[in-house]
Amino acid sequence: MRHQQIVVAVPARNEVDSIRQCILSVDQAAAKVAVPVLMVIAADTCSDDTFDVARRTPREFCDVEVIEGSWGRAGAARAAAVRHALLRLSDHNGPPWIANTDADCVVPPLWLRTQLELAVELDAVAGIVELDPVSTAPAMLQAFTSSYLLDGEHHTHVHGANIGMCASAYLAVGGWCPQTIVGEDHAMWRALRQVGHRLRQTTTLRVLTSARTRSRVLGGFASNLHALD
Repeated sequence: MRHQQIVVAVPARNEVDSIRQCILSVDQAAAKVAVPVLMVIAADTCSDDTFDVARRTPREFCDVEVIEGSWGRAGAARAAAVRHALLRLSDHNGPPWIANTDADCVVPPLWLRTQLELAVELDAVAGIVELDPVSTAPAMLQAFTSSYLLDGEHHTHVHGANIGMCASAYLAVGGWCPQTIVGEDHAMWRALRQVGHRLRQTTTLRVLTSARTRSRVLGGFASNLHALD
C-alpha cells in the first residue's frame, strides 16, 4: 500500500529539555518524504514548559499540533495523539501511516522514508533504539550495547519510541491500550501478530534516545538502564 499521509505520535511528560530536538528531527525526516506529515504531541500532565516550547519550535516540512491532557500513562497519551491526528486528516488521501516515537528521542533524516518503503509490503514495523553517545557515560554505553542483542538486519525488540503501522492495522486491534501502565508497545505488537498482520522487526529503523535511568513506571526502558547502571 502506498500511504499518502503520515502521522507522528509523541507522548511527552515534562520533556522541556528534549522536545525541541525531537520536533526538529521529525521535521527534517518529513523533508525526505513527498507526503504530508502531521506530528501530534500529547503533553501529559506537564508541570514544566513542554507545551509552550513544543508550540514555539520552528518547523518547515511538517505540521505540528500539541494537545494537553492528564492521561497518566504513555499508552493513553499515544492513543490520544493518534486519535487527534486521525480526526484532523482528510479521508480522501487514504489511511495514513502512523509513526511513533518518544519526546526524548531524535530520529534520523530517513526515518519516515524508510518506513514508507517498508510499508509497501508490511502492515507494521519495529525498529531499534540507540543511546546518544554524546550524553551517555562510556560505561553505560558499553553495557547497553553488549546487552542489546541484534542479528544482522533483524532483532527481537519492540519500542514505542520506534514503531510504525498502517492506520487500518492500528484500528483493527483497537489502537494503543489506554489502561496499560507499562509495555504498551509489546501489547500492541502481540495484538498485531495475533490478528495476522504482516510485521517486521528491522535494524534499518534506528532512533537515538536518552540514557536516563529514572523511570516514571516500574519496568520501563529507564528501569532497564537503571539495572545496567
